[in-house]
Amino acid sequence: MCTVCDLPVGSRHLCPVCLGNGLGKEKLPEIISRRFLWSFMAFWLGLLPLVGVIVLWPVLIITGAMAIIVALIGWNRPGSLVRGQQHWAAVLGILLGLAQLGAAVGVIVLIINAARSR
Repeated sequence: MCTVCDLPVGSRHLCPVCLGNGLGKEKLPEIISRRFLWSFMAFWLGLLPLVGVIVLWPVLIITGAMAIIVALIGWNRPGSLVRGQQHWAAVLGILLGLAQLGAAVGVIVLIINAARSR
């Protein structure tokens, strides 16, 4: 292989044709086209249920806990290929998950107090 065609990929040296074909069915771990962004999943799990809090208040317990768990699971996972780990989204996901849990507990306390006052 000449120096023009030599493409270093991890510990291998490939030509453009082999790289374009993907070496048949073999996947190259050095070439990742997409990654699951755990921190953004935690952020959206924390934010979206709070928007519909009046209608979805029973679900807040589940989605709040899920937002916290997803943020903690994804904390050390690889982040975006372009922007890195984005820990701010995971922190916001945890805070919004705690807000969901607090809102759900608050609604439950209000329901119990309303039932007692009757």
